[in-house]
Amino acid sequence: MDFLRRLWGMARFWPDPGMGLRTGSNSAVLAMFFILLFTVIGSFLVALGFDLDRLDLWLARQTWIGIIGELLFRALLAFIMLICVVVFLGFLFDRGNPERPGWGMLLGAALVAWFVGATLFAPLESLAG
Repeated sequence: MDFLRRLWGMARFWPDPGMGLRTGSNSAVLAMFFILLFTVIGSFLVALGFDLDRLDLWLARQTWIGIIGELLFRALLAFIMLICVVVFLGFLFDRGNPERPGWGMLLGAALVAWFVGATLFAPLESLAG
């Protein structure tokens, strides 16, 4: 954990990854952190004898990685949809609670559910072809 803390400190010291991000912004710091992290991981793999070009080709041929990633993303979207349903049910049935969801939260949940549902119920691209 101390290693990641020091890596984060290095990213905050030089927060300019040069990817069109504003220097010093939180996005630039996060991008620089990931650049540093994956540089360390790549250096470690090269020191162990891995060829990163061959590893990249092997990962590109593995369709199961894409399927697992897509299913995990769909699980996250289903959880977000569940939260939207709970907000809707709280608006309808929790009349006695003074802190129940209001009209704004209901409209926000409906908008989020609309976009999440469009992606959640789309056909699986990885399995289609």
